[in-house]
Amino acid sequence: MPEATPSPYRFQFIGGELCLDFTNTVGGDRRTKPSEHLHSYADLVAWARQGEVISPAQARGLLLRAEREPGAAAAVLAGAIELREAIFSAFVAIAEGKRPAHGDLDRLNRALAQALAHRRVVQSGRGYALGWDDSDELDRMLWPVAQSAADLLAAEHRAPVKACGAREEDWDCGWLFVDSSRNGSRRWCTMDDCGNKAKARRHYARTRKQPVRKSP
Repeated sequence: MPEATPSPYRFQFIGGELCLDFTNTVGGDRRTKPSEHLHSYADLVAWARQGEVISPAQARGLLLRAEREPGAAAAVLAGAIELREAIFSAFVAIAEGKRPAHGDLDRLNRALAQALAHRRVVQSGRGYALGWDDSDELDRMLWPVAQSAADLLAAEHRAPVKACGAREEDWDCGWLFVDSSRNGSRRWCTMDDCGNKAKARRHYARTRKQPVRKSP
């Protein structure tokens, strides 16, 4: 009997900004046990498609070009991961009240310069909007990522960027998100995942501390 084909990884888009969603393509503790989800150029295209950064037709075109140019596709993937880590480091620094490193800003600015060369005014309904050209460049999904990071960094009045507060011995999450809650009290990337895990652990810790009541 043939083995079942594993379901493709479903990326999560909980950061509140595209650039933060891109940094969250790594799970676990980045410092000790990172769980990488961008193993191939196809994974990069899957992220972009799931996040509606590119259309189905664009995704097909990019994958076909990647088959013809595997070396170029591999280089784009390496550059994407480098950009992702620079954006992550920059916003972690900001979340900790520090200034981003010059090297991280330089990497973002190089990506931004490449992206802006493809910025266009395009028709949108009966009006116009800023969009991107129709070229099939293999790095096209990175253009809006760079734009998003630059806009978020330069925003005069933005909600704080935070890292998920999950820190446990066998479970660690450092996903980033914009805390747009009314009182700025959001701690978890999602309540369905890290929030519920933290609640369950607190409950377990409380029950362990309670004295055992003997039967009369």
